[in-house]
Amino acid sequence: MKTARYGIRAVGVLALATAGIGTAVWACADSSCAPGWQIASGDYDCAGRAMISPGNDKRINLLMLMRSLHVADDPAPLPPVDRNDPQFGRAFMSWTGLRSALWPQEAVAEMPDDPAQVCEPAVNGSPAFLAAVAAEPGISAGERTALAALRATTGCNEGPWNDAAFASKPGREYLAYLKAADAFHKSDYAAATQGFAALSKAGAKWVAETAAYMPIRIGLRAAMVPAVDEWGDFAGPEKIDSAALAQARDGIAAYLKAYPAGRYAASAFGLKRRVAWLGGDTDALVGTYEAMLASTPGSQEAAADLAEEIDIKLLERPDAAKVIAAQGKAPLLLAAANLKQMRPSGDDAIGLSAADLAAQKAQFARHPELFGLLEASRIAYAGEDPKPILGILPDAARQASYTPLAFSRQMVRGMALSRLRDPNEAGFWRDLIGGASALYQKPLAELGLAVRWQRDGRVAQVFAPGSPVTDPSIREIMLQTVASPAIVRANAADAARPQHERDVARFTLLYKNLTRGAYGDFGRDLGLVPADANVDGGLWDFARQEAVPAGVFRKGRWSDGFPCPALAETAATLARTPADARARLCLGDFYRLNGFDGFALYRADGGDMVLGAGPDGFAGRALGRDDIYADIIADKRAAADVRAYALYRAIRCYAPSGYNGCSGPSRTMEELDAAQVSLATRKAWFTELKTRYPNSQWAKSLRFYW
Repeated sequence: MKTARYGIRAVGVLALATAGIGTAVWACADSSCAPGWQIASGDYDCAGRAMISPGNDKRINLLMLMRSLHVADDPAPLPPVDRNDPQFGRAFMSWTGLRSALWPQEAVAEMPDDPAQVCEPAVNGSPAFLAAVAAEPGISAGERTALAALRATTGCNEGPWNDAAFASKPGREYLAYLKAADAFHKSDYAAATQGFAALSKAGAKWVAETAAYMPIRIGLRAAMVPAVDEWGDFAGPEKIDSAALAQARDGIAAYLKAYPAGRYAASAFGLKRRVAWLGGDTDALVGTYEAMLASTPGSQEAAADLAEEIDIKLLERPDAAKVIAAQGKAPLLLAAANLKQMRPSGDDAIGLSAADLAAQKAQFARHPELFGLLEASRIAYAGEDPKPILGILPDAARQASYTPLAFSRQMVRGMALSRLRDPNEAGFWRDLIGGASALYQKPLAELGLAVRWQRDGRVAQVFAPGSPVTDPSIREIMLQTVASPAIVRANAADAARPQHERDVARFTLLYKNLTRGAYGDFGRDLGLVPADANVDGGLWDFARQEAVPAGVFRKGRWSDGFPCPALAETAATLARTPADARARLCLGDFYRLNGFDGFALYRADGGDMVLGAGPDGFAGRALGRDDIYADIIADKRAAADVRAYALYRAIRCYAPSGYNGCSGPSRTMEELDAAQVSLATRKAWFTELKTRYPNSQWAKSLRFYW
């Protein structure tokens, strides 16, 4: 599909041209996208953080700026962890998640589609119309009923209008209004213009005022008609019907002159921005948006609406920073555009040099702290020497609370301390956590401390009693990755911890015991799993499920043909005799029957600045089913039924794709490729099974190799 030059499909443009505020364009809706567990990202990585930064959704940065300028008295509390959210974890946020956390919306029931309905009536304005009709003196009950029925079909009315049913003058005026509105919604703008013009001096005040307002909407709709290309995209201001746009501009002036405090005055003022945008008047748009950013309290939902509109109408432009800087008086918008330029890759990577930023300093005269954040952020995300950051952003980590801007400044300072391996970094994060009480701030500061302790080999401090690291997602990732057996075991047994965290610890401990060959430990640690532990839900993304399936080690499936005892007995046998071939095959069947093929605990990608990157203290290499079968096949002295079953299962590892589906846990792509045996080897396995063990049930049941 062709990419829209101006970032908006035509259907959206038509709605935006007549609405007060633009609708959101959701970015990164792909649920397979997930953020990296690090305190900052120069590129957008599917989530935002509670710091004004290049990697954030631009709308998040704008909202944080507004919340910094107008401090909310009652910031929203931390939302509970939503384990079905692809960006779960309170250290991160999506734009829609942030909006819903700050301003929860009631669910709206969707109306079922009517297959017989060809035209969808325009019903949005019905309540206002019906209220006006009900309040209008001189309209009979019969006329009110008839008007209500006609309003319900506006935009789809095929007649007749039954003019004779309206004897009163106001009744006829409301009828004339509906005829003009019907023409408008059918895109018959000439008829609509004529109809509303005839009502400008109507006796019914609601009709007269609304008729004076509608030329604005007609002009905006009509202006868009030639500006939609064959792909349904907005083709740009140069394609706009300038006469229709002038009608809208003149209509705004006329309406506000006649009704300066009218019912549509706020909408008319807002539509000035639509006129400026459609007409390509960037200077007017920049000036208006800057004033609105400075005056809109970030605690109001209008701030989120404004952020969405600015993102669509201005910041999506590839030259946004250039046109904003040229205006010379819009530091808030310029900050948002500069952050976009700091991204190191992708379409937004235009680049921002130190000289470019220094040339803008005068524009930030009234916002020195914001300029300091930009200076420090440019250094940090460009990978330059972080020492100057410490001078630009003084230590202010001992505050009772932080605005988003103040918190962002301290986070960038913390990034510099981290890169410098400063010995006081951990203390800095502890101080910052103490005042980081606003939405999403505390988990992000905790992430900084957790990564530092991880890098120092002090993971135990994260899980010590009274630890300042309390975020459940951070703790559960560390339990799966860098926590030692003793730490995981203690957490699993700690009744003071939440059940979900304990279940993640139990599952991780038992899984690593089995796959690393610590069978004696498995037998002892199995007692940490309650008899009623959950077994449902499967293993895919197990830690994000409401109930972790830790009970699979107690109540899973053990056998479906090859005779095997319960897993606890198999593990006990292996603890005594680790090379016992039958027990090893039974362990393989446990993996197969309970969905462990291809399963892996959380694995961190990246260097030591990423949460979960590092050794975990569990001895040995994690083994998969393919390792078990390969060892037994290589042992020519193994019992016939055992070796026949190993051959059978090794061959079936490649069914039906021809690719090894029994690979061990947490393998890289390179390791997976290396574990792939050749087709010739699989053929040899098949031949040996059929010729050496022809009477075994496994030879008889296998007809193919893959």
